[in-house]
Amino acid sequence: MLKRSTGEKVFNVVNIFFFIIFTCMMLLPIVYVLKQSFEVGIGGSLNLSLLPAKFSGLYYQMVVKEESVYRPFLNSVYITIVGTSSSLLVNAIGAYTLSKRELPGSKAFIYFLVIFPMLFGGGLIPTYLLMRALGLIDRYAVLIIPAMASGWNMILIRNYYWSIPDSLAESARIDGAEEFTVFFRIILPLAKPVLAAIALFTGVGFWNTFMAAIIYIRSPQKYTFPVKLREMILIQATSMKDAQMWEAMLMAMGFDPAQTAVTADGLSSAMMIVSMLPIILIYPYLQKHFAAGIMVGSIKG
Repeated sequence: MLKRSTGEKVFNVVNIFFFIIFTCMMLLPIVYVLKQSFEVGIGGSLNLSLLPAKFSGLYYQMVVKEESVYRPFLNSVYITIVGTSSSLLVNAIGAYTLSKRELPGSKAFIYFLVIFPMLFGGGLIPTYLLMRALGLIDRYAVLIIPAMASGWNMILIRNYYWSIPDSLAESARIDGAEEFTVFFRIILPLAKPVLAAIALFTGVGFWNTFMAAIIYIRSPQKYTFPVKLREMILIQATSMKDAQMWEAMLMAMGFDPAQTAVTADGLSSAMMIVSMLPIILIYPYLQKHFAAGIMVGSIKG
């Protein structure tokens, strides 16, 4: 057994202590938001305790039952699922085309149609005019179609394709496989690690769609969850208008407004926690594909 020196032991202790402090600094705000999401009746007062004074799942019931809250959540789920799957397909096919070094004009295609658009864009106003001319304003498609193709993701996937031995595709072609068969049956299964990583990053991007929804979406029922969360955070619960809103929401859910005290902070905290759950649940599934990437592409024998 290798004996560690005194310097290594001191370094390990300091390193562990530092990361414990760093982890606590990262977790404390999340724990405080989680506490707020379960606490009712403490509006307008500063309470730094990490345990709710009065525990209740009312705010999560409001997220599930109130249409003005769960509808944006379902919108974000729809946009994330459709956008991520469509983006993966487009980028994977585009990267497969870019991976063909023998394709005539491939370098010009990469520089002028992939790299150049990555560095320069048309700007906000021309893009808005383009979306309006295409008839995409106030439609879910305006949040999905412009973000489907990504030059950066294509380059990442293309570089991974290059690590796959050409002999696999060549042997399939000798056996009579067409190009689509080679791509979907051989290349894509071997590219699961990079596709999983791209899917995670792309999914997070679609899930956090905010600015595009603010610019292009006009109907409140088509807002994404981050837009609704921003709206709830900006609400001033002390105003009469918002008090009437809380009363209407509680009565619609079957609660007595006179006996139930709710705040904008509590509901927005519950929405923050709910917005974190999809990524937290999906990441462990994708993590195993990252680990499997070490063995993918190796040649046996």
